[in-house]
Amino acid sequence: MISRRAQPWLGTLVEIVAEGTDAATLIAASDRAFARIAAVHTEMCFQAADSPLSHVNREAQHDWVALSPDLAAVFAAALQFARASDGLFDPSVAARLVESGHLPRHAGFPLVAAPDWHGIELDGDRVRYTSPLLIDLSGIAKGYAVDVALASLRAAGLPSATVNAGGDLARFGDTATPVHVRLPHHPTHSLRLAELKNGAAATSANYFQPDALRHPRTGETLCANTSVTVLAGDCMTADALTKVVAADPALAPSVLTRHGAQAIVLDGERAMRSDTDGWHALPLVRAA
Repeated sequence: MISRRAQPWLGTLVEIVAEGTDAATLIAASDRAFARIAAVHTEMCFQAADSPLSHVNREAQHDWVALSPDLAAVFAAALQFARASDGLFDPSVAARLVESGHLPRHAGFPLVAAPDWHGIELDGDRVRYTSPLLIDLSGIAKGYAVDVALASLRAAGLPSATVNAGGDLARFGDTATPVHVRLPHHPTHSLRLAELKNGAAATSANYFQPDALRHPRTGETLCANTSVTVLAGDCMTADALTKVVAADPALAPSVLTRHGAQAIVLDGERAMRSDTDGWHALPLVRAA
């Protein structure tokens, strides 16, 4: 028996497809998975003035702020990816997005802030900022939400399940599912780029939010005419590394290799796949 359910979270429509032996087990398992997604959404929503993340952005400029287990895990991962990429992934890029109007400036936020992940000081389950910063975790929070939802489904003993959050996809099971990615210049059309069996894929692009992806150092718009898809063992890693690939494709293969990941960059005419020795052309298959 297969259950297919969807709910609006994380700024998109999240779909859970799960296989099991009876409807009651599947509904209960997907309810728990959606509850995990809802909790991550509530905690890490930059747009909500009363979210725990907004509380951190107001108060961590002045003193240590306690973090929930989910927030602590994502802050730690954000710093790990920032270090691994020499700042090409930088959660403090939010300052540029607030300045451009893509993110709100809530009351109590610093009036002047600049990206610098080095100003984040994390001590286990508490954090403080050593300079005026604004942190947006959406660069990995969606991937994290997909991962914890999938872990919940796996813990329920299901033989297979897929969580798809609008471009962030993870699954486990004995069969593969195709990974479809929208064409950058024609987002109503898509291509099949890969097959996913046990692992994750994440895509970053500017289909519907122009200029929302910015280089943390220069402020330059990323993925203006391309999409970046990363295949990895978990969705949070895939999500983070799409930003690294978009910011510096030349550096990306070495970072991807260290994380056991692979990237596909798609533009209007071709697709390029990363390998340990660089980038190579990839045959394209139009989705049915």
